[in-house]
Amino acid sequence: MRNARRILIKEDRKIIDALEQLNTTEERLLICVNDKNKLQGVINDGDIRRAFINGADLQQKIKDYMQKTPLFVTQQCDFHEAMRLMSKRVSILPVIDENKKVAGYYSYRDKEEFIDIKMRDITIVGMGYVGLTLAVAMSDIGFNVNAYDTNVRLIKKLRRGKTHFYEQGLQKYMDHLVGKKMRMSTDIEEVRGSIYVITVGTPMVKPQMTPNKDHALEAARAIGRVLSHGDLVILRSTVPIGFCRNEALPVLEKESGLKVGRDFYLAYAFERTTEGKALKELRTNPQIIGGYDGKSTELTARLFNCLTHSVIDVESLEAAEMCKLIDNSFRDHMFAFINQLVPLAEDLKLDLCRIVDAVNHGYQRNSVPKPSPGVGGACLSKDPYILNLALEERGFDSTLIKGARKINESGPKYLKNKLERLLKSVHKDIRTAKIFLVGLAFKGNPVTSDLRESTSLWFLDLLPNKKNVCAYDPVVEDEAIHDLGITAVSIEEGFKDADAVVFLNNHQSYLDIDVFQMAKLMNTPAIFIDTWHLFEPFDIKRIEGIIYGGMGND
Repeated sequence: MRNARRILIKEDRKIIDALEQLNTTEERLLICVNDKNKLQGVINDGDIRRAFINGADLQQKIKDYMQKTPLFVTQQCDFHEAMRLMSKRVSILPVIDENKKVAGYYSYRDKEEFIDIKMRDITIVGMGYVGLTLAVAMSDIGFNVNAYDTNVRLIKKLRRGKTHFYEQGLQKYMDHLVGKKMRMSTDIEEVRGSIYVITVGTPMVKPQMTPNKDHALEAARAIGRVLSHGDLVILRSTVPIGFCRNEALPVLEKESGLKVGRDFYLAYAFERTTEGKALKELRTNPQIIGGYDGKSTELTARLFNCLTHSVIDVESLEAAEMCKLIDNSFRDHMFAFINQLVPLAEDLKLDLCRIVDAVNHGYQRNSVPKPSPGVGGACLSKDPYILNLALEERGFDSTLIKGARKINESGPKYLKNKLERLLKSVHKDIRTAKIFLVGLAFKGNPVTSDLRESTSLWFLDLLPNKKNVCAYDPVVEDEAIHDLGITAVSIEEGFKDADAVVFLNNHQSYLDIDVFQMAKLMNTPAIFIDTWHLFEPFDIKRIEGIIYGGMGND
């Protein structure tokens, strides 16, 4: 329901007053009321033209020419019931209370926007990995997109068309879209829309390992302050089960004074993309949604159907929230399964990577992953903890989920112990050895520059002397590497005089490294650890003066 203040006019006002007021409103009709604000009629441009034809002048009162039996609804009718009465002929529908006082109105424009979702402007709250890629994707398919973030430096950078992280294809879209179909601001009043998408982060609070919901709640408060009738709010951040209904919804209603399901709509539609392929996967991945009610779901489905043809309705906010947690927790468990077998394979002197290839080959029931130096990243290191909380709060066993996370977090420590042991085998000390780390982002394929919760950084933190550590990553900026307290170098600089080289992620560019030539630069005898099976172990093992180490295939 819209605020009627700008289109209300007293019935004893003159025609000239009505004309002047019509020139200042978006609507082409005024609601006529008496001194007690009770509905008396409506008047539009056509009524005034007919009045002039019948001899009226500008000084005559509008009550003589207004429509005295207008169509209206009461506050008991919701938006969708009111829309049944709307047409291009009935463009304004007054809403009255039990005393026949005007409480607001519905506009035919609301119905048009409901039918054609692309008529709505989208405001995305939070310009991190999830928010910026969604903003670019929505803008590229024709939506007017507003980007809101409280980070002043970030918004200034985005206004210049510059990205703050690496994502394949993102920069070319920024070059094309910024200033045309996208605008940015730190003031949500400047970027009001009729669809709001919350994409802010919910980082884990350590050591409690509980999600910090402050940013999501503050986003809801900011949206609530500008929320209007018919608006849609979509949460896309990772949140605990029940957050949308029990925490975000009350904030939105309190700040806006509106009622969910009647005045505005609410849904949860979580992010399902992988960093490095986000722009592609936004268009191809099925989108799971859960709405507060049927209309919330319908609007959200229409929105995401503009991006992808596969939208799955799971019928409630809570079901969608749980889907998000299952997505990443299952993958975390899958990786933990194989990572737990790493020490067993090494003890048996077996190549776990070859074993995985064998059990997967031609057998469609299996999709066993390769071992890794642990599992991190902003999602897989967080979602299992949030799902674990849901189980523990209800008194259910969560041994499996906690165990998987423990295994995947133990990878960096296992790797550090291996490095220390191998260095000792060639009479070198981990505290004084020159150590070259290759790959700092939490993954190398698909390509990303994201350092959040990277197992590479967990491993780095375990090393006793960072002064002897240097690193290379093909997409992480040198400044970010220096901020970690280590030196950024080229591949050749890193290998030169290194006592140990450790490949920590799987960026495909490493395959172009001539390891035979690079190994000659090392301070032999030296250690070469390949945690992702990028190189054939036999090739490394036959290089003179090089001791090979892997994950499950020493």
